[in-house]
Amino acid sequence: MKIIKFNKNFYNQLQIKIEKRNSFSRKSIQENVKKIINDVKKNGDKTLIKYAAKFDKVKINKKDLTLDLSKIKTQSKIEPQIFNSFKKAIKNISSFHKKQLPKNIIYKNNGTLLRSVWKPIDSVGLYVPGGKAFYPSSLIMNAVPAIIAGVKRIVCVTPPTKSINPYFIKLVKELGIKETYFVGGAQAISALTYGTETIKPVNKIFGPGNAYVAEAKQQLYGKVGIDLLAGPSEIIVVANNNNNPNWVASDLIAQAEHDENAQSILITDNKNFASKVINSITNIKKDLPKKKIIEKSLNNNGVIVLVDNIVHAAEIINFIAPEHLHLHISNYKKLLSKINNAGGIFLGEYSVEAFGDYIVGTNHVLPTSGAAKFSSGLGVLDFMKRNSVVEMNQKSFNTLSEDTQKMSGLEGLDGHKLSVKIRQKK
Repeated sequence: MKIIKFNKNFYNQLQIKIEKRNSFSRKSIQENVKKIINDVKKNGDKTLIKYAAKFDKVKINKKDLTLDLSKIKTQSKIEPQIFNSFKKAIKNISSFHKKQLPKNIIYKNNGTLLRSVWKPIDSVGLYVPGGKAFYPSSLIMNAVPAIIAGVKRIVCVTPPTKSINPYFIKLVKELGIKETYFVGGAQAISALTYGTETIKPVNKIFGPGNAYVAEAKQQLYGKVGIDLLAGPSEIIVVANNNNNPNWVASDLIAQAEHDENAQSILITDNKNFASKVINSITNIKKDLPKKKIIEKSLNNNGVIVLVDNIVHAAEIINFIAPEHLHLHISNYKKLLSKINNAGGIFLGEYSVEAFGDYIVGTNHVLPTSGAAKFSSGLGVLDFMKRNSVVEMNQKSFNTLSEDTQKMSGLEGLDGHKLSVKIRQKK
C-alpha cells in the first residue's frame, strides 16, 4: 500500500492514485455495447439466443428464455441454515426499509390545494449476475425495496448457465418474483429497455453487472431509468494506535477481495500503527482464497494516509466521498459531525462493514467513484416517483391571475398569458 503524507502536495498525489484505477479505455466496450443494443432492438429474441451461445457458451431456444423455476432441478442442494440466514436478512432489510416509505403532502393556501403524491414505478428489471459472480445478497437488496414500494411488475434477468444457482431459485420464490428470464450482459439491459417478443420492457433497471452491463446502462439511460453507475468497490478506514491492527487490516482486505480495481484506504495519525496494519495484512491474506486479487488491489490502489491530527480525516473523506466509511476511533462522533460525503458509514470497531453487506438492514447498493457527493444508497424512494397535483377555485385564480400574466408576458410567452386572461371575467 502506498503511504501518502498529508502535506501541500497531498491532494495532487491522492487524485493521481484515485484516477489511476479508472484510467482504462472504454472505447472498445462502448462500440461493442452499441452494436449489441442495436442488434437486440432490431432482432429481439434471436439476438438473445445468439449471444447466449457466443458469450455464455450455452445453447438455448426461445422457450428457454423464460425460466420456469418450479420445473428446474439443480445439481447442488440448499443448506437450510444458510438459507435461514438469508431469510433473517430479508426480515431485517424489510423492517428498516419500511421506515423509508414517504408520506403524501397536502397544502392549502387561499383556495389553492396543492398535493405531493408518491406512487410506485409500474415495472422494474433486476439484473442478477450468474455463475461464480452470483451474489444472493444483491438480489435481496434490490428486490426488497421494490416490493415495499409496491412495484406491480418485478422482472429478474440472469445470464444463461448450465447450472443455475439453487439459492437464486429459492430466493426468487421466497421473494414472490413471478417473472424471470435467462439473459445476461448488455443484451439483457437492451431487452429490458426496448422489449423483445418474449420480454416486455420495464421502466427502470437495477442491479450490479460487469463493464458491459454498466456501459449498456449508461448508453440507455433516458430511454429507461437506472439505479446508478456502479464502479469498483471502495472503503476508507479511520483508525489510530488505540485500535486493533488486525481488525483494521481485515476491513481493508474485505474490500480488496471484491476486485483488482477495488480501493482500500487507511487514514491514521500514527506511522507505527500503519506499519502494524501492513504486517497484519501480510499475515492475514496468505490464507485467503482470493489472495492474488487482494494483493493486486492493495498494491495498485491501496493507500495509507498519514495525518498530523485525525481531525483532518473529515476533509479527506469529503474529498474522496467513499462508498464505505468505517470509523474505528473511539471519538467518532466528533469526526462524524464534519462528514458529509460517504455512502455507508460504520461507527466503532464492532460495526463491521460486512454486516451492512448482508444482514443488518441497510442497503449495500451504494454510490461509488465520488458519487456520494450528489447521490445516496439504494432505498424505497428509488422505486417510486412523485406527482404534484394542483387544484384551484375561482378565488385563488383571481388572486394569482395578474401576477402570472405579468411574469409570462415578461418572458414573451403570450400563449401562457392568454390562457389566464381568457378565463378572467369582465
